[in-house]
Amino acid sequence: MNERRLHQALVGVTPPDEMGAQRRSWRVVRTAFGEREPTPWPVRHRRPIVGAAVAVALLAAALSSPGQAVIGGVRDAMGTKTTVVQGVPQARPSLFSLPAPGRVLVTAPTGAWIVSADGHKRRLGDYRDATWSPGGRFVGVSKASAMAAVTPKGDVRWTLSRPRVHDPAWAPSGFRVAYLSGSNVRVVAGDGTGDARIDAAQNVAPVWRPGEEHLLAFVDPAGNVNVVQTDDKQVLWTAGESASSPMQLAWSADGKRLLAVRRLEGGRMALVVFDGEGRRRQYLELPGTPADAAFAPRDHSLALLRRIGPRSELVVVNGDSLRDQQVVFSGLGRFSEVTWSPDGRWLLVGWPSADQWLFIRSADVSKIKAVSSLGVQFDPGGTGAGPFPRIEGWCCPPR
Repeated sequence: MNERRLHQALVGVTPPDEMGAQRRSWRVVRTAFGEREPTPWPVRHRRPIVGAAVAVALLAAALSSPGQAVIGGVRDAMGTKTTVVQGVPQARPSLFSLPAPGRVLVTAPTGAWIVSADGHKRRLGDYRDATWSPGGRFVGVSKASAMAAVTPKGDVRWTLSRPRVHDPAWAPSGFRVAYLSGSNVRVVAGDGTGDARIDAAQNVAPVWRPGEEHLLAFVDPAGNVNVVQTDDKQVLWTAGESASSPMQLAWSADGKRLLAVRRLEGGRMALVVFDGEGRRRQYLELPGTPADAAFAPRDHSLALLRRIGPRSELVVVNGDSLRDQQVVFSGLGRFSEVTWSPDGRWLLVGWPSADQWLFIRSADVSKIKAVSSLGVQFDPGGTGAGPFPRIEGWCCPPR
């Protein structure tokens, strides 16, 4: 048999269950199209002919035998139940610059990093958690058995050995650093001296009240919110009136509001707002599983990330009237962290499901800048495998 007859014989062979494969391929393409993220108007109307041609090509590929083979291979590699989350289509493949002044602190599987305003990235070392000092002069970092302070260039100023260290938090005064060590909350001076245990605590990051006083909020083993003057270990107030313990605490920039975020049963959550004296000012239950929350740097506006079913939302909430809410952005999959730019004009959201960061022009959403391939960007020369890079904070420009 020559090559020509062999070719004719192969073309005449009908693959097993060919029509069934075509129907399954069409369902995959149709589902992916239905779950796509909406594109802003300028991009949505750009080159419609090209977009239509691409859609036709995808459909043709799905219904052809080679297309079936490719789609089948992708489904085999990813798993038939895997949903591919499409992020913002016009996302840049690399972080070239920040849309506002300042520097972003990040932790990734490769360690702690600083991203400068011009997009330059500097690795500080093999650390798991990180926190800015006031003014961004130092960075408090931790790993499994050590707490340390380093400069933005990665030079180590001091280290402290402690077991199971995580969630460091530098006080606004610059003279104290709080952190969790096992089931205890501890405080050390900004120069690494005077380390002391404050109290037993749950695995919830402690937060300092803004101001020169060293007032620290944390969650005790019973699930109560405690505010302590750490210099003399005096408990100023305690609040606990719910069966569910807070999963996050956050102070407003003026220190007049303390937010406690609680995860409730049945896919619901609760926001509790206390004033500076410990009086409960607001309480609201709402649908969704909470992911992160952060007060704006200049008022009581609150950025909240929550997940409802297959989608996640960024919601801006009025911290003085929790029912005053605005959904700013919504997308398939999971959002991770949210932080405000130092000038309060931009929000930065981590979107692990799409492997993107979103820079959103505050609540009016006048502009969205997206960056993709975050895992690879913080893993030079690697594959970017492992947990999605975590946003630890957006601090002031260097002095």
